[in-house]
Amino acid sequence: MFESEYIRRGLQMLVSGKFFDAPGLSALRMSVYRLFFEIGHETLVVHDSLFTRPHHLKSGYLKLGKHVGINHHVEIDYSGGVTIEDDVWISQYVLIETHKHSVKTRALKKNQEILLNALSIGQDAWIGANVVILPGVKKIGKGAVVGAGSIVTKDVPDYDIVAGSPAKSIGRRQETS
Repeated sequence: MFESEYIRRGLQMLVSGKFFDAPGLSALRMSVYRLFFEIGHETLVVHDSLFTRPHHLKSGYLKLGKHVGINHHVEIDYSGGVTIEDDVWISQYVLIETHKHSVKTRALKKNQEILLNALSIGQDAWIGANVVILPGVKKIGKGAVVGAGSIVTKDVPDYDIVAGSPAKSIGRRQETS
């Protein structure tokens, strides 16, 4: 429907204020997001979050599953494609990037090749506050936990708990008895 990135961002910015966190108005916000993205039932995106496709790129998609919670000040670059499965929590001030610039030549940045990769965040994963997920990461596994303040530079296996800069495994989620 609306193919212009400027229209997409403008409408997101219009409904991203705290005012639209109010009951009823949050449904209006989600209706605007559903114009552009595939979003599951009972998913909530709160104020000051933005989903972007930079550099006039035409590729990419954003799919949010059911019962996904995206807290305030989250920015997701979906130019490489992002799938967030059911029951994922993304805490505040998270940055997710799915593109990077090749730096192999001395050409100006604007003339560098842009490299894209798809990212999948598995069901029941939890991304802590102030996390950065860098380009090249293809998978945050099912049930994985990324600790607050981490910088994720490589894939995270299912049920792994990672933290740090760069994020490293510090444990595994155990099955309940």
